[in-house]
Amino acid sequence: MKAVVLAAGRGTRMGDLTRDLPKPMIRVLGKPVLEHVLRRMVAAGITDFVVVVKHLAEVIRNYFGDGSRLGARIQYVDQADRYGTGAAYLSAKQLVGGEPSMLTFADVITSTRTYAEAIRVFENKGGAGVVTVNRVDDPYTGAAVVIGRDGRIEQIIEKPPKGKSPSKWNSSGIFVFSPAVFDYLERLQPSWRGEYELADAQNLMIADGLSFYPSYLEGDWLDVGSPAALKLAERILQAG
Repeated sequence: MKAVVLAAGRGTRMGDLTRDLPKPMIRVLGKPVLEHVLRRMVAAGITDFVVVVKHLAEVIRNYFGDGSRLGARIQYVDQADRYGTGAAYLSAKQLVGGEPSMLTFADVITSTRTYAEAIRVFENKGGAGVVTVNRVDDPYTGAAVVIGRDGRIEQIIEKPPKGKSPSKWNSSGIFVFSPAVFDYLERLQPSWRGEYELADAQNLMIADGLSFYPSYLEGDWLDVGSPAALKLAERILQAG
């Protein structure tokens, strides 16, 4: 199974740290965040990657090359002019082909078993895809995942208003999709934020009767998206 890693963001919340460096290349304990992500995925048995790049893309390409140093194969694709997670994922369609694929963000560090478990759930449950979820007090900074009594995902709410989410389950930014997702990504219209949202494609698929299942994350989950989160990630990783 190929894995698509979204590494095209500018990282505006990082301030001067990303002025001359793409966010995935910010170092944590001496290694770029993206290297931590890729190494953990390789340890889970995932070795074929498509990395979606845009901002200062040459820095990422030059550092990782073809991926052989990590025991992997890396291909690169430039994100088109459209913004949003849905548009970024769609950029990888031709390289993914007609097979299921894993999708993750370049700034989310988690345990090796998280990736393996998401694939296991997808293979056992079938359906259109899997969303890895973690429980939080309020998922207003991410995406709330509403899970029905039958164990299937009923809705994904991108950036719900603070204190208004109907669920405490947060989308962890790690997914497995059947190739049907690309048909829905091509149908997307800009959201209220002016972006082409992955969550909108997922909700369209659910509305059409396609099944999504949660994979419940255990262990650390580090969203390295701000200077404060970067410092926290350093402390947690250093502690082992």
